[in-house]
Amino acid sequence: MTLISRWRRSTPSLGRILIALCFGVPLTLSAGSPHTKNEPYAFQVRITLSDKAAATLKRLDEGIVISASYSGDPKPSAKQHADEIGSIPLGVQNVEIPGRPATVIVSGSHVKRGRVAWIRGPVLLNVNAYSARRSGPDNILSCDFFDGRLRDATRRTVPIHCSLIEEKVETKHLS
Repeated sequence: MTLISRWRRSTPSLGRILIALCFGVPLTLSAGSPHTKNEPYAFQVRITLSDKAAATLKRLDEGIVISASYSGDPKPSAKQHADEIGSIPLGVQNVEIPGRPATVIVSGSHVKRGRVAWIRGPVLLNVNAYSARRSGPDNILSCDFFDGRLRDATRRTVPIHCSLIEEKVETKHLS
């Protein structure tokens, strides 16, 4: 397969991009990791749902928020920039998607790149997911999370599985 044909297969069509932009649909790219020289803080998240969560989110027309928090350990010369837990906050990016399974790119566009010089060691990443709270004031999802090095998240798609909080409560009562 030539480089051009691979590019055509992995790049969404202009029509697909326009539809995604107009309707707020997350783009799923098949080109592997979005982590590149131009997007060094980008990674992919795959959201999966329990059957009950999928049905409830659909019925309520509820969305899902993927929250990515970037940080790092301070260099000795930058400790004055650390937050209350001793980390250098690099930024938080929230991506809201429709309430259904999806693979989503988190671009890392909210990372404060100037602060990266203040950290010692790798950029750290914490990824959480929760309901968008369109249908009520409370989160209704219990989701897995990722907490580790950004480098690890860029090497593979980060899996996040969500179920309803009430499913977790039901499971505890059965034990």
